[in-house]
Amino acid sequence: MTENPTSLSQPVPQDLHWGISYLREDIQDLRNQVGAMHHRIDETNKRIDETNKRIDETNRSLGERIDETNRSLGERIDETNKRIDETNKRIDETNRSLGAQIQAVHHRINETNKRMDTHFIWIMTTLVAITSVLIAVIKL
Repeated sequence: MTENPTSLSQPVPQDLHWGISYLREDIQDLRNQVGAMHHRIDETNKRIDETNKRIDETNRSLGERIDETNRSLGERIDETNKRIDETNKRIDETNRSLGAQIQAVHHRINETNKRMDTHFIWIMTTLVAITSVLIAVIKL
């Protein structure tokens, strides 16, 4: 399994030199292709990084806009709720006022009914008295 020193000293065939030369060229071509592939990969990675940065910027921008929209909507909702509360208070005050006015009208109606009852009794009594007087005068 060990090689003979004599086999090392044998002259190298002429074709072997050309074969090594072609092999070197092929290796150089492969290196160039691998270098070109690395360059393309680097360019692709740069594009991916730029795209990721743009996506991050867009996400931040959208997040800020969404936050601002939420704040604005929250403020508007709070203002609307305050207006609703004020309107409800006014409605309650109006209801109390109308209730008091209705009670006053009912009281006046009751007073008017009492006076009319009193007037009716006086009128009926007067009519009965006048009728009695007329009957007494007619019989005389």
